[in-house]
Amino acid sequence: MAHKILAVDDENDVLLVVKTALETEGYEVVTAGSGPEALEKLAMQQPDLVVLDVMMPGMSGFQVLEKIRANPDSARIPVIMLTGLSDKAKIREALGGGTAYYIIKPFEFQDLLSKVSIALNPANPDPLEI
Repeated sequence: MAHKILAVDDENDVLLVVKTALETEGYEVVTAGSGPEALEKLAMQQPDLVVLDVMMPGMSGFQVLEKIRANPDSARIPVIMLTGLSDKAKIREALGGGTAYYIIKPFEFQDLLSKVSIALNPANPDPLEI
């Protein structure tokens, strides 16, 4: 059975790129365009991994990450932040908040795919730093 990934971004073109890249590798991809929608789909779809944008209107990726980690049903789901923010303080905040990886846009498909593969590998219990 294919791993299910929830991709969250308020930019439809980014969602399409992420979805296409992941589906090409055989993953099942569910998308959400906002933080609240992501949390709703997280509860309904129970994905194996979340690819999460940081800068979204209404609810930031950091707020979504906090809610994911606070819920016992989703606390152990790996989260990969995918964002245009390259600020070192934000990267530390993301990693400290429980993100497996922090990928800066624009990104290489292969970088995303390799980090998704590593994050989904149960033989890798401790996330690696970028």
